[in-house]
Amino acid sequence: MQRLLPLALIAILTFAAIGCEKSQTVKDSWKFTTRQYRTYLNTPASVDLSNKGGREIYELALGEAVLSVDMELHKLVRAMENSDHNPDQNWVMSMMGRFPWLSGVALVDGSGAIVSRYPEISSRELDSTPLLQPDPKQRPGALRAYAQSGDGAEIYLANPVFGGDEMRGLIVAHFDARTLATMSSDPGSFMIVSPSGVLWPGNYSSQGGSVASADWARLLASKSSGLVGEKGSEFFWTTRYLGNLPLVYAMPTSATPQSGGNASASEGSAQPSAAASSGGMPEGQGGMVSGNVVSQEPLEAPVESGPAAVDSL
Repeated sequence: MQRLLPLALIAILTFAAIGCEKSQTVKDSWKFTTRQYRTYLNTPASVDLSNKGGREIYELALGEAVLSVDMELHKLVRAMENSDHNPDQNWVMSMMGRFPWLSGVALVDGSGAIVSRYPEISSRELDSTPLLQPDPKQRPGALRAYAQSGDGAEIYLANPVFGGDEMRGLIVAHFDARTLATMSSDPGSFMIVSPSGVLWPGNYSSQGGSVASADWARLLASKSSGLVGEKGSEFFWTTRYLGNLPLVYAMPTSATPQSGGNASASEGSAQPSAAASSGGMPEGQGGMVSGNVVSQEPLEAPVESGPAAVDSL
C-alpha cells in the first residue's frame, strides 16, 4: 500500500498537469488535484443506519434486552478502574449512590482479611480468596472477578491496590445477579451464566437446561458467541468480560425484539417478572420490579455510615 500511494499521487498530479490550461492559476490546479484525491483515493465515509449488519433476529433481541444491563456493568468497570487507592467514606457512598444495584463495597488487605465494608452488617459472607491471586493471563494490576452461583448468585469485582511490587489489598464491589437483571426492561427474557454456573435463570428455570449444563470453560476458550441446545430449542449466547470473569448472556433463538411488537422470549411476556418468578428482589435492595417496568429508588445513606479512609492499605 505504501508503494502504491506515491504512484497514485504522481498519477493525479500528472492528470492535473495535463488537464490544466495556460490560463489556470496555481489555486485552480490545487482545487482540481484535491477533488481528484477525494474522489479516487480518500473517499468520504458514510454510514447506512438501515443496515442491520446481517444479524439474526434473536441476536438483535438479546442485544436489546441486555443493553441497559451491559451499560451498567461497563460503567462499574470504569468506576472501579478509576477508584482512589485510599478510598474514603465519600467515595464508598458515591459508589452506592451511583450504582444502587450494588450489594456493597469492601476493603480487604493483602491477606484477604476485611478491613472495612459497607454495609457493615450483611447476611452474606465475603470470601475474597479467589481474588487474591492474579489471573496468569492478566497483568497483576488488572481488575479481577469471580461469581458464586446458586440461589441469589453474587458477583465480586476487585481492583488490586499495590505498594511498589507488593499488593497491599483489594477494593471490592459486589452485587446480586438478580438485582443486576432488573436493569433490563424485560429481565425474564434472558439468562446470565458463567463457568461457575447459572447466575440468573430468567424465565427459563426448566427450559434453560442446555445453557446450564454447557461446558462453558471449553466453549469460551475458543468462542465469544454461538448456539447451544437441541435444534428447535436452541439458545443464542454471547459473552462480556467483567475483569477476568466471562459473563454469558443467553436467549432462545425463537426470540424477537420487543420493539418489533412481540415478546422477546419464546415463553411469552405475560409471565410474571423475572425477579418475582425467582423469589423477588434481594432484601434491602433499591430496585423494584412491577411487571416488566423497573424503577430505582435512590439510595441516600448518610455519609458517616460508610467506612473511613483505609490507611492500612
